[in-house]
Amino acid sequence: MKIEEGKVVTLEFKVYDKNNGELLEDTKEVGPFFYIHGFGNFVPAIEEALEGKEKGYTTTIELTPEEGYGEYDEELVVEMDKSEFVEFEDIYEGLDFIADMDDGSEQSFVITSVEDEFVVADGNHPFAGKNLKFDVTVADVREATEEEIEHGHPHFHGFED
Repeated sequence: MKIEEGKVVTLEFKVYDKNNGELLEDTKEVGPFFYIHGFGNFVPAIEEALEGKEKGYTTTIELTPEEGYGEYDEELVVEMDKSEFVEFEDIYEGLDFIADMDDGSEQSFVITSVEDEFVVADGNHPFAGKNLKFDVTVADVREATEEEIEHGHPHFHGFED
């Protein structure tokens, strides 16, 4: 089955910082990546490179920050008062959370520092500002269910929403 809009694609990949060769992510450690092709849920340049390919296809895709996760934006590094985290049982470096922004949108953040009265959180994607190299293998391609299409993402055993 060919990769095209509306198909659920399962990928195995390794992502490297192209500049220094550092391994940034390996799906062998975190599990395969699933997405519905053509729904804007993955890097557009990678989706484009995989269009029309089939299970077993392997490739290397190199991305600039503009093609990948964008430039690093210092304005997305914010200092927040600890009192804003009263709902959290524990606050620690590496904690990720979703914040409601002033414009009504939501932004994902990761806490990078915890001080006495405040925390520093970074809203940049961990790969922002990096030249990347993806070693990608298409592990599977299948039809998306009507429910998956309606929700805009794949469903798995034990996952409901």
